[in-house]
Amino acid sequence: MTTKPVLRCAHCGREVFGTTHTRTTYHVDYYSLHTGDVEPVTIQRPEDAVPLITVLKLVRPTEVFTCVDCYRQTPIREQRDVLFRPELMTEPDEPIA
Repeated sequence: MTTKPVLRCAHCGREVFGTTHTRTTYHVDYYSLHTGDVEPVTIQRPEDAVPLITVLKLVRPTEVFTCVDCYRQTPIREQRDVLFRPELMTEPDEPIA
């Protein structure tokens, strides 16, 4: 018998539950962020005549769960933004690591 893993808020540790639906409404208990370590990769799509482009490749994925109570807090939303877009936190001349 396989048990379902317990999901916990990465900020306060509270157990979080899936969205509950009724006939007229729904209740969201957490937000999930798919993030992780990235590395720059230079590619060129064969069908395009566009020059090479650099994209960020997700090399070590991580799932971050945030309960609705923590998500209401501005510092936690800002922390999630940094996790979601780490390239925005680097200096323009600084290479993305």
